[in-house]
Amino acid sequence: MSGPLPWHRTGLHRRLTIEQAYRRATLLVDRCGLLPAVRDALHCEVGAPREFTARALLVGLAVHALRLEDMHLTKVLDTLTELPGHAQKALGLSGEATYRMVWHAFTRLIDALQAGTLATAHNHPWVNRTTGELSPCPKACPYEAITTTVFIARLLDASLPETMPLTGAVAVDSTDYETWARRRSWSGHPDVDPDHLPVPDGTPAAPTRKVRAVNEPGWPRAGRDGRDQHTHDHDARDGYRSGTNLSPGGVFCGHDLHLAVNARAVGGPEVPFVITGMHLAPAGAHKGTAGLTVLDQFPAGTGHRRPQLTEVLADRGYSFCTPARWAYQVRARGLEAVIDLHPRQRGTHPGPPGTKFIDGGLFSDALPPPLHDLPGFPIGMPSAAKAALRAQYDQRAQYAFTRHSRPDGDGYQRFKGPAVAGKVRCPNFPRSMRLPQTRPQTRCTPGADCACGQTLTLPPEAMAWTRQRNLCGTTLWAADYGRRSAVESSNAEIKTHRLHIDRGFTRVMGTVKNSVLLAFALAGLNVILLRAWYAKRTLPDPWATLTGEPQPATGGKAKRTRAKRRPTTLAGLIGDAPPG
Repeated sequence: MSGPLPWHRTGLHRRLTIEQAYRRATLLVDRCGLLPAVRDALHCEVGAPREFTARALLVGLAVHALRLEDMHLTKVLDTLTELPGHAQKALGLSGEATYRMVWHAFTRLIDALQAGTLATAHNHPWVNRTTGELSPCPKACPYEAITTTVFIARLLDASLPETMPLTGAVAVDSTDYETWARRRSWSGHPDVDPDHLPVPDGTPAAPTRKVRAVNEPGWPRAGRDGRDQHTHDHDARDGYRSGTNLSPGGVFCGHDLHLAVNARAVGGPEVPFVITGMHLAPAGAHKGTAGLTVLDQFPAGTGHRRPQLTEVLADRGYSFCTPARWAYQVRARGLEAVIDLHPRQRGTHPGPPGTKFIDGGLFSDALPPPLHDLPGFPIGMPSAAKAALRAQYDQRAQYAFTRHSRPDGDGYQRFKGPAVAGKVRCPNFPRSMRLPQTRPQTRCTPGADCACGQTLTLPPEAMAWTRQRNLCGTTLWAADYGRRSAVESSNAEIKTHRLHIDRGFTRVMGTVKNSVLLAFALAGLNVILLRAWYAKRTLPDPWATLTGEPQPATGGKAKRTRAKRRPTTLAGLIGDAPPG
């Protein structure tokens, strides 16, 4: 097989049947371990037993998500009514479910998340009835407070079977998610965090219309965070979205959806681009803080399916944040950041004696002047021009300092000069002059002080904004950063190809409500993406294996041939030999 099969050759339907979705949803709910906590929040010890059970709520949301539908509670109810009788009985539905039941159960779940009372119960008496004091939990106690972050992490973690390859490298990105609430007012300027990427001059905060937008009386209001509130959605805020698909960028009101996606290891085999982390933040909020929340979700999952996180691939939206709110935090977590640089992050800065910082890298002063200020890679740049420019970056990298050790506990790291690394020949470092003539020779004055043969120790704050393992613009960096296409692929899946996460995908207000519905949608998408990824490679679907379903034929659908529709031909009518 030369490559993955096209979808029409796999022999699979694009959507799961209701039975297939139910089996996977039941297993997903059991694997995530959220049911006991949700049951304690919804069910009461007194009064009539609840007709709409906690299991019915979680499984109903999961089944609906696996059907790749908009996450409307009315449509979730329709999905529950489509379930066969044995499934409804297993969910504890003795009669016909109503919208009021679904809405009430969902609201009780959200209230518990917002109040911080959703938790896995203790397995021991946790209050001393004599003194009223709290008893310490033994090590085997399963108690855990279920926050919104933990809820999301458990769902996404449960959607990834143990046999699925996770690399420890994730690509992060954010996309806009507009609120369902109607806008009541407009600001005079884009309301974004000071650490946000520079918004292009002239970006209007209000839509361009022939009739000027007029604020309704009493709007905008002061939100709970001190920012302007323009809708009845108390958590939705104004943010800026960049232009895509020939659409201009502009201001929107809603949330930023931050995603972490499984990325391929450097030089490793291809892997499925499943979503491993998610965080919903008010639009215009600090991207670095939201990105760190996504990264911190990894220990919050059930744990046995996740390898240790080692790398994060981030675009300028995160790397442009001040080091104290992104770069330092990433390094403190022991992560290797691979980033792109904004034009304002590029340029030359003074370094230790005999060196200079250029575009985040430390270079010897022996660097030829033509290689100091190299241009960036604009969108739409031809491939040949990119290759030629990367060759210049590779040539410049020969004069750069390279890592000599890992960072110590305080963040200090040693770097060795280009002559020590054997990349250039310098007369002030005699050993380097025995290198092949193919290595460039510096124009350093013999006997003069130069840094080519030195080993330096850089403090953690030295160019922390832009420093990374491969120099920006080089061929190695392009291969390293190019793995971030994983999250762009996932954005296309959730926006266009399989889901349509846009305004109206959910019709609830508030960050927590939208987060729960989106978490179910993305967990269901992971199951569908894995099904397609394995089918295109004629491999068994891991979720079909877990549910005990028969695997489809792995040889691919036979290529169709066109049937012969003409019973006669001209040659057959006149015989084999042509006339004359």
